[in-house]
Amino acid sequence: MTFLEIFEEMHRKDQGVTSGALAGVDGLTVEEWRAPGDDRDLSALCAEIVQLFRESDRIASENGLGEAEGVHLGGDRAQVFIRKVTAEYFLVVVTEPGTVPGKCRFLLRQAARRTREML
Repeated sequence: MTFLEIFEEMHRKDQGVTSGALAGVDGLTVEEWRAPGDDRDLSALCAEIVQLFRESDRIASENGLGEAEGVHLGGDRAQVFIRKVTAEYFLVVVTEPGTVPGKCRFLLRQAARRTREML
């Protein structure tokens, strides 16, 4: 299985998943996948959302919540989910606004486990 197949599988299980990326801790994308019609600048989004994750991790740690494992950002036109795979890599997934967050978090947790096995 490849990283791209992991995103395609998420899309097959939930058609609301429109794009995804494996990103490094520096925010640079390693692999990107997009459903047809999604023209979002995923590289730019990953650079920004990884910074948000790192800040969320700092806040969680400083306030006794432990290390952050995932962050969800909901917008009126899309949702973004980020999940830590390892200390060096993250999965970033963009969905339609009506996607059920719990289902996406479940699929992302499974994808993170598969990705960790591949790294």
